[in-house]
Amino acid sequence: MDIETGLDNLLQGRFDAALAEFEGCRQQPGAEKLCELARACADLSAYAAALAEGDFSVRPPRSCRNFSTHLESLHAKLKRLARQLLLFSAGYPMPAIDDMGELSEGLNFLIDQAHTCKQQVEHDQNHDVETGLMNRKAFVRGLREALQMQPGKFGVLFSCGLDNLKYVNDTHGYDCGDMYISKVVEVLRMCENESVLLARTAGNEFAVYAHGFDSEESALRFAQDNRKTLLNTTIDLPNEIVRIRASLGVAVYPSDAMTGDVLMNYASHAMFEVQNFNRGTLMRFNPEIYRAKANILSRQERLDELLEGQLIRFAFQPIVSLRDGSIYGYEALMRSTTPHFASPLDMLQLAEAQSKLPQLEHLTFRMIFDWMGEHLASLGSKKIFFNAISAQYLDVNELRNLHPCYEEISRNMVFEIIETATSEDGLARKIRELRAEVAAFIAIDDFGCAHSNALRLLNISPEILKIDSFFIRSIHKAPAAKKEFLSNILVYCRSKGILTVAEGVETHEELASVIALGFDLAQGFYLARPGFTLQDMTPSQVQEISVLAAAFGASAD
Repeated sequence: MDIETGLDNLLQGRFDAALAEFEGCRQQPGAEKLCELARACADLSAYAAALAEGDFSVRPPRSCRNFSTHLESLHAKLKRLARQLLLFSAGYPMPAIDDMGELSEGLNFLIDQAHTCKQQVEHDQNHDVETGLMNRKAFVRGLREALQMQPGKFGVLFSCGLDNLKYVNDTHGYDCGDMYISKVVEVLRMCENESVLLARTAGNEFAVYAHGFDSEESALRFAQDNRKTLLNTTIDLPNEIVRIRASLGVAVYPSDAMTGDVLMNYASHAMFEVQNFNRGTLMRFNPEIYRAKANILSRQERLDELLEGQLIRFAFQPIVSLRDGSIYGYEALMRSTTPHFASPLDMLQLAEAQSKLPQLEHLTFRMIFDWMGEHLASLGSKKIFFNAISAQYLDVNELRNLHPCYEEISRNMVFEIIETATSEDGLARKIRELRAEVAAFIAIDDFGCAHSNALRLLNISPEILKIDSFFIRSIHKAPAAKKEFLSNILVYCRSKGILTVAEGVETHEELASVIALGFDLAQGFYLARPGFTLQDMTPSQVQEISVLAAAFGASAD
């Protein structure tokens, strides 16, 4: 549907076709008025035809009454003309009057109104109503035309964002804000000529493009000069004299971009950078900053794709008993199925920065529950360890929504508590409620770092404590104080029935040391790297652990 096609139909007397076009464009400015005009013309045409045929029962069209005295006069003259035609056809003499001429005047009035409406619609489609400047759409179109006419010349586009318009509106009211905008427009119009385009691109944003410069330096000088004029201008408001404050972003043709759309985008990007970091100054488009920002936006899109497409899977790393080398369980480690994320930490950090951590956690919980539901028979009594980033899913109602067999699945689940903003009291309460409903184990992960401290150990009293790899690395070379610290933790855990896991075991010496200290379980690259299938220990590994356990006095269960 097209307003211009409707206007052409209207001017050629095809009123029904015109009305159909206008009805399809109701969202555009002036469309409702044009619909009213088309109905009036159609009704008037039918009315005139009925009168010409002598139908005195026809009533004046209601749709014409909004056109005031012009159509009311036309109505009376049409009726009088029809009566006189009937008298003439019956043999009575015809008075010497010229109602046909007045009828033409009335129709010409309607045609003039249609022309006026068409011109207004075209103007409204291309201009900002408040300032009369071009809007963004018309500006970009004019920009393309300017570049085509003089492609060998330099041009400069600067986007201007008003920094203190909100202050004026909030402090002095919107009438003063309108005065402020009018003054800005007045200043910008001072540089207007046949080679300069002006536009209001948003409520507090304007754009200026000037073309025809012989050098890049002269083009940039034009932007600098206009900035100085703008920022040296004051506005006398009722209770304050306010100076115009603006941030400008500049892009140069053809140095920065060869097309109008890209030039506009680059200037706007530079303006946003100024507003974010150095308000009130002018900045030229910087491709390095732009690429960096574009990379962030791209990564945001990649995260959305990952969440929507469920583009993750799980690698499983064995957690091994240090008594007999058997598999106690596996830690499920989230992995992206796309190459856009270097590590799980990369995904978590981006999700946290974009406030999408809950969505990522919901996805990972639901997928691991689905996987466990499919593999319960093969798991037997083996546990699946899984990070609970927040305390949100340590809630029976949330678990129930994740999987219909959540109770059965939870028997094989170990929720690993990692760093969280949740208060210790709130976390302890959630865990008590969870234990009352399901048989899942609770593990404190990365003990000894950040939130995973002694207070959490006391408050939660987990079934499993995972000692951070910081304490395990080169433990065979560690000073006596470090080993004593670990021994005290292990003694406390044994007294409370808490299993202990040595994380990050990467050498035979580290394995021997954690067995000697009395750890119950171990996990690390020396034992097995994460894999996408559930791995068993090799016979040689089982024998190695059994020999060390026997040497240091540990006995198999």
